[in-house]
Amino acid sequence: MEEKKHSEEHLGPAREYWWNEDYLELLAERLYIPYTQTLVDIGCGKGMMGFRFSKYMPAGGKVYGVDYEPGYIAEARQRAQSEFGHTNIDYEFKVGYADDIPLPDDIADVTLCQTLLIHVRNPKQVIAEMMRVTKPGGWVVALEPNNLVPNLMFDRYGETDYNVEAMLEVLEVKLRIEKGKKNLGEGFNSLGDVVPDLFLKAGLRDVKVWISDKALSIIPPYDTQEKIMRVEQMLNWIETEAMGYDYQDNLNYFMAGGGDKDKFDAYWQKLLYNKIMLKEKLQKEEYVSAGGSLVYIVAAQKPR
Repeated sequence: MEEKKHSEEHLGPAREYWWNEDYLELLAERLYIPYTQTLVDIGCGKGMMGFRFSKYMPAGGKVYGVDYEPGYIAEARQRAQSEFGHTNIDYEFKVGYADDIPLPDDIADVTLCQTLLIHVRNPKQVIAEMMRVTKPGGWVVALEPNNLVPNLMFDRYGETDYNVEAMLEVLEVKLRIEKGKKNLGEGFNSLGDVVPDLFLKAGLRDVKVWISDKALSIIPPYDTQEKIMRVEQMLNWIETEAMGYDYQDNLNYFMAGGGDKDKFDAYWQKLLYNKIMLKEKLQKEEYVSAGGSLVYIVAAQKPR
């Protein structure tokens, strides 16, 4: 069986709808992308953010993308040629690791990452490497979420009559899973909150923080390409036991976070029932969700 690539559950067509285009345009202005000659995207996956920001760069600009998955890099190179070959931007994609970026010092006006720091064992080392490849006076940018926040959000009005004790039980499971993942060296899924602290400790200055305006909503009727892609992605997660539906992975994290198996199994039985109900509602176009999320954009300058 072929080993799953990192973030494979998120790198399908639905990822193209993670950002509102007018917000990216605003963000490009805030980050001085129209004056950026060289942009570096670390953990670039299939190159999406480099492609999205490159449309705001001046002619003759250069975009580097780095990812440790050769398959993703191959797809990014192919897309650069087939979809963006007519532009005046030069794209170069390299296989490499975020804590040992295969680029020289002081090459980038802007070095960015998206949902990368939440997955790494040592975010401080990754930030140090991002600083190294950034020019003095250039910007280091991290687009990172707090993934625990949705556990305190509601999809339907009936859920507001919740049982406090039952909700606290679920929150305990979620918190222990997050803690266990971090204890096992697989990153912390809600790191976005503390990126400003990490940037300051790294020696970056003039830290700026914004929040994405994108809500990943699913509201009937499912009549747009964005909604269709999102529903298909959720159904795929249910069918393939991805994104929180894999029993053994979640049990391992829960135990590493200080939990016990009996408590986890009781939670899992409820999850399986909720999964069946969710699948039925999605298929009948009855599922409603405001799709709230919390994604930070944190930018800071490398000292001159």
